[in-house]
Amino acid sequence: MPNDTDPEGVIRALDKVGIDFSIPKPALVDFLRNAEFTPYPAMSAALLALLDGNMLKRPVFLDVIVFNYEHSPGDPSPRRIEDVNTGLLEASVLEGFNDRYPQQETAFSGLLKPLDVPQPPVQPAQTPSLVVEGSSGVQGDVTLVDTDNPRVEITTHLIKVNSEAAQAMVAQELHRENNGWRFTNGDVHLSVSNGEADVGPRPVRAGSLSDDALAWPTVDGTFSGDTGAEVRLQSRIRVGYRPVDVKLLVESRKGFAANVAARGRIALDPQVLLVPVEVARFFSDQFPVSNISMTGQMALWDQVPVLNATTNFRSLDGGTGELNFAERQWDVWPTLNNEHLYTHLGWISPDGIWGRAKVRFRLVNYIDIKTDNVHAAPVSGDGLTDRRLRENNDALTGHPQHIADKPVLKVIFMERIAPPDSDHIGQALIGSGSIGIAAGTTADKDANIAHEIGHLITGSQAHSDLPNNVMNSPGPGIQITDDQAQKARSWAAQFAGFWAH
Repeated sequence: MPNDTDPEGVIRALDKVGIDFSIPKPALVDFLRNAEFTPYPAMSAALLALLDGNMLKRPVFLDVIVFNYEHSPGDPSPRRIEDVNTGLLEASVLEGFNDRYPQQETAFSGLLKPLDVPQPPVQPAQTPSLVVEGSSGVQGDVTLVDTDNPRVEITTHLIKVNSEAAQAMVAQELHRENNGWRFTNGDVHLSVSNGEADVGPRPVRAGSLSDDALAWPTVDGTFSGDTGAEVRLQSRIRVGYRPVDVKLLVESRKGFAANVAARGRIALDPQVLLVPVEVARFFSDQFPVSNISMTGQMALWDQVPVLNATTNFRSLDGGTGELNFAERQWDVWPTLNNEHLYTHLGWISPDGIWGRAKVRFRLVNYIDIKTDNVHAAPVSGDGLTDRRLRENNDALTGHPQHIADKPVLKVIFMERIAPPDSDHIGQALIGSGSIGIAAGTTADKDANIAHEIGHLITGSQAHSDLPNNVMNSPGPGIQITDDQAQKARSWAAQFAGFWAH
């Protein structure tokens, strides 16, 4: 039997006897390495000893078994195998099995089958499917995508789950209306593990959604486990060059449910060049620039939806602690406009324009910087029109939260970037890797951010006279030429080291 210094060996041994897991694998590996502060090593060893020569007829989650054991009377949490109560361990496995499957067992012995006897495969209740936005190919078992923030769709069937409070099997029910939804008798999300966020300090700054992502129906309606209703769920995730493992996790009233759904591995196509973006909001008491925020910038650059904080809660049964329902609503769920581009607050996401050159942008840092009024909104007669923007760029470069060890695209938001008698609503500081954007303008914003990035890409303040070209002025368009695409890729290549592991 593998010891607790070999987490991968323990995971493989548990898998052979029908013990799997629902938490992210890196977290499980950390738990199995830590016999002093977690019960996972002791309980894993006890499970392998308990199942010696046998296996579970259907898998049970290790983390659910540990949860059930630790929430037993007396709150036990063993650190040595000899401290594990066998009877309590068997009851915890049985509870985990009955929570996960509609088939209910009354005794631990009913869960077992001989380890060395071949068993016919269990046929799934459905043929699950997984669809990923922007798929560009498959490499081994990994789906490659040409966007770093794809929408993912997964199909599953709702089922009935055991409820201690009701002393009966109750149906999962999922209802969506507009941007709000409620999951009764459970909850649902995508588990997104491994990937960029788990490999070192650099990708952690990328803010990859490596824990989970909320999943909700693709269409309005009510779906019930009473009829085994098929429901298609969607979520948005962030991916990088290192594959993420994606699977649907559905909770029951207590623990996890047995809903069947596809799993997948997704990574950004290595042909796509990913540009790290650092956003700074310069504001003052008189000019709060309140329409710029971390969540809003996540929605703009990476299409990460914004959740309504007042409509995001889970209701628990007061007696048993079981999950009654989860209710949520998006403030912003990014959708494509008529030109098939993502927008937020009037700006077109630069991904939609420069993405045609296989160049994408990811928000990796956000800083709020309080300043005086003239640096939030420059005034007339104060020198060159870009003076305050340049001074703000210097302040950002010297800020302790600025990413200084690797190149990043700096984006500075101000109420105005130039005096009120100037028509500038955007400005590129060529040679500084920085652009300034006026957040308080009532002008048509559209492709303004992508336009200013274009000045950095071309290294010139010149404009194009091609109709609907992104470098056209006034009123930048959304098209790029082959030459602009080539220059964009050459420019974006300078950021490749940011993502090196």
